[in-house]
Amino acid sequence: MKRTVGALLLMFVLSACASSKSSTNDGSTIGKGIDVEAMRPPEAAQVIREFQKAYGIPPVPPPDTPVTSMAQVLEIIRGDRLPEFEEARRFAAGRQGPEALTLRAYVDLTYAGALMTAAWILDEERRQDLTELRQLTMSRPLEGNEGAKEDQARAAQLRAKTADLRKVVRALRILSEAPLRSGSDLAEQAIRLDPKAQLAYLANANYFRLRGHWLEYDRMMRYADEGAEDPPVRTYLRAMEAFERYVDPDRCRKLLDETLAKRPDFVRAQANLVLVSDSADDKYAALQALKQVSPTHLVVRLAGPTIEQEFQTSEELKSALSN
Repeated sequence: MKRTVGALLLMFVLSACASSKSSTNDGSTIGKGIDVEAMRPPEAAQVIREFQKAYGIPPVPPPDTPVTSMAQVLEIIRGDRLPEFEEARRFAAGRQGPEALTLRAYVDLTYAGALMTAAWILDEERRQDLTELRQLTMSRPLEGNEGAKEDQARAAQLRAKTADLRKVVRALRILSEAPLRSGSDLAEQAIRLDPKAQLAYLANANYFRLRGHWLEYDRMMRYADEGAEDPPVRTYLRAMEAFERYVDPDRCRKLLDETLAKRPDFVRAQANLVLVSDSADDKYAALQALKQVSPTHLVVRLAGPTIEQEFQTSEELKSALSN
């Protein structure tokens, strides 16, 4: 009896090990041996580094100018200067008082939002590639087979790429968790110190927006609306709520334009204007405006090539149709 139980346990352990091993064999070329579902933050960071290297997206190094003031931290947040966020966070660490805590909350939440935006862009690219893969693997009995080898090679590339994108999207979302929680904690500390801290309520509203917890978002926005000021970040949050909660891109674009009218240096608003624009012309125009203020912005680097290609295709079709 003991021998039978031992044999069963051994079989269970071996099958579990085999299952775990096979779960990492997802066809991806990055993060070898890393399970998408069981990924931990250090593994997620490794996946992103390998993805950047494999797909020619080198990280932008921060400038040599050190962060020496909280005013500079605010400029970094407004400019959405992602490579400088870590130094800004380090400089602001330990600063107390409702204003300092609120600013620290914005650093973390804006950084988390950037990671989530990158995940959204790359997931959209993955969906497009999956559609192309289905096209390539579709049976075409009425057509010749001259390009079969080329189709098979392209399909193999797309299978690997979509697996890589699935893995890096998961990695970005995992790495957004810590700054999300930290940002909310800092905003709540600021609110406890000053229950009338309008910008702290807006920071926490942004946390709940990023989480998709809209009832809590509403509660934070009600408190924020009691303030006499009308800061650009409130208009920005209403814009993103229109897009993410109510699927109303027209209202979103209108409110983003209002945000930029209040603060032309609110770069995140311009970046999201690129992502929510409908037509190829509008996307291209918004992208060029973003390039003017932030040439190495995350949205420029990740979404820019696709948007410019779509614009070129659109222009070619217009030319062909007009002839």
